[in-house]
Amino acid sequence: MLTDLIRNQSIWIQTLIGLIALGTLMALSPVVIQSGDVPITLQSLLVVFIPIIVGWKIGVIAVIGYLVAGGLGAPVFSDGAAGWHYFSGSTGGFLMSFPIAALLSGFANEQFQGPKSVLFGTMFLFAGQFIILVLGLFWYRTIVPVEETMLESVKAFMPALLIKTSFGGLALVLIHRLLSAALRSRSINEPQT
Repeated sequence: MLTDLIRNQSIWIQTLIGLIALGTLMALSPVVIQSGDVPITLQSLLVVFIPIIVGWKIGVIAVIGYLVAGGLGAPVFSDGAAGWHYFSGSTGGFLMSFPIAALLSGFANEQFQGPKSVLFGTMFLFAGQFIILVLGLFWYRTIVPVEETMLESVKAFMPALLIKTSFGGLALVLIHRLLSAALRSRSINEPQT
């Protein structure tokens, strides 16, 4: 969405945008909303949403910075958790899939810019979170014995995934409209030569 605008900025502005993306991840990812048996966290939504907004390069760097900060002890993982042991425990697959999903969703979104960019962005939000879910569940199931099938596990997380995708899609629409209005206003206010 903002990728073309950011790409044309100086390295200092790009760095600032990356730091804002990292700060957003660190501030909002610990939030957990309890909804039935499956908690809804903002982690998977944000690690896919940010690369879609700012581009895959800045987005992936922010996600890796977020993971390093959490590993070093910053309470930025789900529910304020922190530490390297989360990478080798049952949540490791989810955490290690974050950069993969960020890269794939951000890069894919950059390829489909145009009149339907919000629709494609929302589809990539879902796809990126689904990648995190599937890779994370594969890892989880190798560490923790689970009696239910993989399909049953995915179905249990699907309502939360759809809710997060809906909110992410609405945020994409809002950002797209704000950006379009700002660009229209800017072009109207520029002197004609």
